[in-house]
Amino acid sequence: MNMTALITEINRLAQLDKKRRRDPRFLMIMGFLAAKGFLHSNEKIPLYPNGHINLKDAIWAGRFVEPRILEVLPAAYERFKKHFSGDADAIQKLEQIIGGIKQPNDHKIEFYGISIEKLKPWFFIRLQDGRSKPLHERKVSKTFRFKPETVDTLKKLKAQSGQTETEILEKLVAAAKLIWLLGISAALRMLIVCHCFIEDDRIIRIISARKANKNEQKQYGY
Repeated sequence: MNMTALITEINRLAQLDKKRRRDPRFLMIMGFLAAKGFLHSNEKIPLYPNGHINLKDAIWAGRFVEPRILEVLPAAYERFKKHFSGDADAIQKLEQIIGGIKQPNDHKIEFYGISIEKLKPWFFIRLQDGRSKPLHERKVSKTFRFKPETVDTLKKLKAQSGQTETEILEKLVAAAKLIWLLGISAALRMLIVCHCFIEDDRIIRIISARKANKNEQKQYGY
């Protein structure tokens, strides 16, 4: 390709890019992501914090206009699902990424050529509005069965400290120094035992004990 043809091709691609950046599909997803704080644009674009995004349009914009859209799209979808709609294939791809982030495994997962390592940080950023929590700051709902005296103690601590029962329990768990040991029991069974020290390290409390698996037994040389 000679110089004239090269310049002509560059101009053609520049005009095509300019046209695509005026496309409503690009403006909608970019305006939504910018409004939520995921991306920033050097050009002035309309913001759509309450926009409804078609996944097919968002993927098109990421593949042909702005690659950063693909990089943040899984995290944006995970946090704001009610704003997105799309076909089963697109949703399945995104859910696969989300599953790989929440429960890491050895499977190689990509999203249109972008590795999960590049996708992952976007799940943990703090957004401007502060209402949508990063993945690692969200509460997980759990149900426990306590003895009546434990419930009474929690209520007293709540009244005294002004903290919620959840905050009290979280601090107690964080303060507990859990220790894992691998060893042989009196019955010559190899066990993994989890315990902690309480009351100024004067009492040992057993949290759990189970039979060691084959890999753990190998580490012990059993």
